[in-house]
Amino acid sequence: GSTDLSFTEDVNKRYESYGWHVQTVGDVANGLDDLRSAVEAAKAVTDKPSIIKIRTVIGYGSPAKQGKSAAHGAPIGADELAITKKAYGLDPEMSFQVDADVQEVYTTRTQAVEAKKAEWDALFAKYKAAHPAKAAEIERRFNHEVAAETLDKLPTFVAGKDKDRATRKFSELCLNSLAGDLPELMGGSADLTPSNLTALKCSGDFQKATPGGRYLRFGVREHGMAAICNGLYAYGCYRPFCATFLNFAGYALGSIRLSALSRFGVLYIMTHDSIGLGEDGPTHQPTEMLESLRSMPNINVFRPADGNETSAAYRAALSTPTTPAVICCSRSTVKSLEKSTVDKALKGAYIVAGDDEGDVAAVSLDLVIIG
Repeated sequence: GSTDLSFTEDVNKRYESYGWHVQTVGDVANGLDDLRSAVEAAKAVTDKPSIIKIRTVIGYGSPAKQGKSAAHGAPIGADELAITKKAYGLDPEMSFQVDADVQEVYTTRTQAVEAKKAEWDALFAKYKAAHPAKAAEIERRFNHEVAAETLDKLPTFVAGKDKDRATRKFSELCLNSLAGDLPELMGGSADLTPSNLTALKCSGDFQKATPGGRYLRFGVREHGMAAICNGLYAYGCYRPFCATFLNFAGYALGSIRLSALSRFGVLYIMTHDSIGLGEDGPTHQPTEMLESLRSMPNINVFRPADGNETSAAYRAALSTPTTPAVICCSRSTVKSLEKSTVDKALKGAYIVAGDDEGDVAAVSLDLVIIG
């Protein structure tokens, strides 16, 4: 049925209130000239974003199904399909029919864009010859490569010598140790920057007056935040990150799952990973969130126990550009593990008590957990 069964908002008015350029195209079923004109009008507006509202009818061309929910979830049936094909001027006896003139449009367009691609490749080859260092940096960013010497800037810590911190504070050190060398590292927090500790010391905010800034103020919109990061990654040459409390990953799970399905290496920094959050209460306690995230295919979930493990999490995350990563960080201070190192943590498991050969006889153990 009509969308006003569940949705009566005036979308145009909403976007006009945002300051957008707004147009409506009432009919695209009987020709595309109005839509083409609207697109050209949108292109001519360069000082604001544009949206074009298009009125459509579901199942258009099917006399028995158009405008009805039956057109959405099931095949229309052989008899109705034949009637619909006739309405569109197609041969009802043919399946997957593509008329020659339609095929010609697609073939011509393919040849045109392939020619543009060849032209661009030739231009970039000249640029690469004239500016090899800058061209190499462009290629590095688009290939999502991170130099070993950059990863080596991740901090390391010695138990008993370096100060114990919450892992969200170790995360802050890690993020800022890399940001200066990785201009493509861009992101922000869902209105929790002072808690997530994700501000970039080398860059300011991305705002209308400061478009060169790399820090995004997403506001309290976790799903939109993760979706924007997916868009940044899909565009190319960016390695986006975003942050909120771990329990609020639930608001973003649809977009996080899309990161995994799309093989987008978005970096999710989720702090306040424990149920021990005091006055925040059960709405903030991530009781089942880790299990939910870990059960998702093609996503790496890290919950570092100290500073070295946090550095290892960042190193692993940035070394796997086609797999998103969730780095879960504590609100409270944690004790450094005596035998932790970045290299050991990268193995996924290592001995934290006894000697490195596995002799734990001299250590009093109350519980051994093997996960």
